[in-house]
Amino acid sequence: MNTLCYSLLSKDIRLQLKATDHHDALEEILSPLRSDVRIRNWEEMRSALLANSLNETFREVPGAMFLHHCRTESVSELVLAAGLSASGIIIPGREERINIIFVAAIPEAMNNEYLRILGAISRVCDNPRTIDALLAFENKAEFLAFLEKGCRA
Repeated sequence: MNTLCYSLLSKDIRLQLKATDHHDALEEILSPLRSDVRIRNWEEMRSALLANSLNETFREVPGAMFLHHCRTESVSELVLAAGLSASGIIIPGREERINIIFVAAIPEAMNNEYLRILGAISRVCDNPRTIDALLAFENKAEFLAFLEKGCRA
């Protein structure tokens, strides 16, 4: 069973997003993935995520967190990235600003693992105190360790 730290790498965590709108935040989160060896076709993965970005099935996740995801053969394994914004990101169709955005791309063959990890992330981020704790980290390793611990609980 894969753990979160194998899919969400420290290099793919943005602790302080510069973007203030949804599209720019998504591009800022995706940009470091361009050279990731787990991605077979970056443009195809990016296009799939952007196509799904306004038609998400995870819109019901906790208010301060948003999860973009797609199933695509343009990745060889589960690829996660995250971006945090203390001031919040405006997402069309959402009343409140979003403070944490996760991006996930998965090949069809890993569907069960994908659902398990995304469900765990959603449960961890369901608590406003957890969101506050995640936003307070200034170190990517500490952010990842805290999130990993929450996903294992």
